[in-house]
Amino acid sequence: MAQIHKSHEGELQLQTLRNTPPELIDAIPKYINSDLPQQHADFFADLSYLPLATLDIQGRPWVSLLVTTSDDDPTLGINVRGGNRTDVTAKTSPNDPFARALKQEPLSAGEERLFAGVGVDFSNRRRNKIAGSINEASVDDTGKIRLGLLSNQHLGNCPKYITMRRLARVQRLAELSHDSFEASTSALPADAKAVIDRASTAFLATKHIAVNNAAGTQTDMGVNHRGGAPGFTRLYEERDGDRVTTYLVLPDHSGNRFYQSLGNIETDPQVGLVFPDFTTGHVLYVTGEAENLLDQDAETIMPRVSLLTRIKVTGAVFVKQGLDLELLTDEQFSPYNPPVRYLRQEMDQMGHTTAAQDSAAAITATLASTKALSETITTFNFKLSSPINALLPGGFGVFDFSDMLDVGYNHMNDANPQLVNEDYVRTWTLSSAPRFDAHKNAFGSADEVSVTVKRKRGGLISNVLHDNADKLIAQKLPIAFKGTGAGFTCFTPSAEGIPPNVPSQMLWIAGGVGITPFMTMWKGILEVANARPNQISTDIVLLFSGRDDDINVLSHFASQHGSRPEHLRLRIVALQSSSSTPATAGLPRDGLRQAFPDDVLTIEERRMRGDDIQSVEDLNDREVFMCGPDPLMNWSETVLNDLNVEDSRCHRESFLF
Repeated sequence: MAQIHKSHEGELQLQTLRNTPPELIDAIPKYINSDLPQQHADFFADLSYLPLATLDIQGRPWVSLLVTTSDDDPTLGINVRGGNRTDVTAKTSPNDPFARALKQEPLSAGEERLFAGVGVDFSNRRRNKIAGSINEASVDDTGKIRLGLLSNQHLGNCPKYITMRRLARVQRLAELSHDSFEASTSALPADAKAVIDRASTAFLATKHIAVNNAAGTQTDMGVNHRGGAPGFTRLYEERDGDRVTTYLVLPDHSGNRFYQSLGNIETDPQVGLVFPDFTTGHVLYVTGEAENLLDQDAETIMPRVSLLTRIKVTGAVFVKQGLDLELLTDEQFSPYNPPVRYLRQEMDQMGHTTAAQDSAAAITATLASTKALSETITTFNFKLSSPINALLPGGFGVFDFSDMLDVGYNHMNDANPQLVNEDYVRTWTLSSAPRFDAHKNAFGSADEVSVTVKRKRGGLISNVLHDNADKLIAQKLPIAFKGTGAGFTCFTPSAEGIPPNVPSQMLWIAGGVGITPFMTMWKGILEVANARPNQISTDIVLLFSGRDDDINVLSHFASQHGSRPEHLRLRIVALQSSSSTPATAGLPRDGLRQAFPDDVLTIEERRMRGDDIQSVEDLNDREVFMCGPDPLMNWSETVLNDLNVEDSRCHRESFLF
């Protein structure tokens, strides 16, 4: 069969915008086989499930995950007959919109019914795409489907972002929970939205209607796998009275740079999605109108993302227990999955909005000095090219190392998979506090900032900083400083001319480098107290958990202790766990004991316990602030809940920047 696929105008547009090399653009048709390769034929014949999509009578794509095996029905299966003909006999829920679309008559007599699919073997992350037309189709009342497929596009795909899992056929009793197949509606029920929140796997169906066949392109469909860490698909709603419009947001993960699915969206916004829940057996089918957003338009919706697809839901079908597959093993997420990216409105709710600076010129940060606090934790002091606006202590700064470290596109990197989607941007809590301006009763602008960073095993930027600090200082290498944001703080904003205040009683719980926001909060408290002695009066208990010499970070509070006004009280309980020899672990303890008065610091060689929290004086009257590793924070929240501390008094830092 002759080669018929060429990139159409939508694909070419995105390829150009995203800097796909011209030689790759020219070569793309060579990667798409018109004839079904024998290797692909063998692969499809062995599959026990197959994602397939087609169009309904309105031209909307619907995609499903069909089950093609059964111990009770030997007729189920995939039979590759040759001549690009593949017969599929599968089982699905009768409410599956893919099956319902097959029952509809084509828009016009004799019109070719399109299909597309992507075979995925979840046990080994292998996948291959297939597309063409449906020659024969029948669906019975039980949801049994018989298809005769004639394919003309075949493409192998890389294994990135596929969650590994073992699945087996199981008979479930499907229940239709939500149905807007016939009508146009956008709102989704809560249990359907929960499937999206949990999903690490989805399938996206798109289409392209050729308007000029002479250009060498054709009308076709495409189905592609979309995967990532659970929750990689974000959802938000817009409300107008009782009317709810639901949007799904899919960040683009680095792929093969063909941009077939997104290119289709550029020419035709109608798409379909299926979210299978392999744990519960629930299935959510969605159709909607999609748009691709790039660069600043994407950043406006989802910070740190330069390309995303936003889908306005126009129809959905939610079938509980609609997937006749069960999970036999724990799911193994792909090492290529980037961190979940959150919507700007979600960042706002977490207090992590990045504020733009007034200066029109780009700001750079130049490393000026460092101070080692432990073997793995160092404070890095930066000089800024322009002052930044005032922010309350506990705010964060955004540093962009891409000009220094970005080596360009990398399709696969098994040695370091995270580099494939690395943006070289890091957001750190500023461990420095701005000066307090007594005349304005406010924190002032600053042209110096500090961050306290722990060397992370395998961490790219943390190791660059620790290993190359001397070079960065000597050569005054500039790092782009993208802005600051209000973060995790004990300070309450106040009206202009009135100094900010803090709670009169606080409990701070910190683990490891999670001490950082408390370093800047304490310094900020001292700044206000020294400038306005009668403004702040507070009693603070700091519970700190650190391993080995990480407890040396507490020396920050010792250096500030001499300037402490009498109406500020700070008591520190340090819990040291040890992985080193007793003598080595004892050195930092001895040093800290000499630096602090006995009534300020207590050190014990053990992990934090519930009675450490329970024994805090006036616990139920204190505002509680927590920052550290998730296990410590989760445990702390459980203990506080068991002690009946009000949820409204508990404040947890989130690292979901």
